Amino acid sequence: MNVKNIFAAVAILAATGSAFAQQTEFVAPDAAFQSRLTRAEVRQDLAQATAEGTTAQRQHDGQDTVYAAGGRSRQDVRAEAIRAASIRHYGDVNDTYFGG
Repeated sequence: MNVKNIFAAVAILAATGSAFAQQTEFVAPDAAFQSRLTRAEVRQDLAQATAEGTTAQRQHDGQDTVYAAGGRSRQDVRAEAIRAASIRHYGDVNDTYFGG
């Protein structure tokens, strides 16, 4: 009985081990792709499509590189931050967690 259990355990172990086998050499999915256009032609097509407004809009990823200009000076913003920090808010805030 023990021999059968050991043999079954070894067989199961061998079967599950092969499920984790990996390919030994990486083959790029586009390895056989041959372009019919030159890089300059692709750039020209992209520039033309952008000028015509027919390019796909990129999805907003939250990484804006252009920031809106504010109407207040740096001194005004700093003064507001100092005033806000000096006002002690009481209410439903637990002072144990906020340095009270």
